[in-house]
Amino acid sequence: MIIGYCRINTFEPAARLEAQKLYLARLGAEKFFCEKTGIFGSTPELERAIACVRKGDVIAVTKPYRVARTTREVLALIERLGSKHVGLRIVDTPIDTSTTTGRMILASAPLWTLGMSPSRSMLSDLLLFWRCRR
Repeated sequence: MIIGYCRINTFEPAARLEAQKLYLARLGAEKFFCEKTGIFGSTPELERAIACVRKGDVIAVTKPYRVARTTREVLALIERLGSKHVGLRIVDTPIDTSTTTGRMILASAPLWTLGMSPSRSMLSDLLLFWRCRR
């Protein structure tokens, strides 16, 4: 099962959360965990998603910074999910740890930057929302 995780910060409009959910639904996500958190806030919905996954499931997110604030946090999450035999699919990157190719890309590629300027992030999410509405 593909489980969608959607997150926005407290300064983003709710439409961004809906855009993420719509995008992940079109990619096959069947269950969703969504939240609005502060920059350094906890992510209880992500923890709930991790608690409910079963062997063979995949947690899908639109961008790496939606699930972690640093590359180190993404790698720790991948390892944590891997111990449960669960994959992580970051849709806007070639990372999908549920596939051999995705794991190979992760192992061989230089680490990416998670941060994005707020304006670039907003434009990216608006474009995503626009694409999903068409």
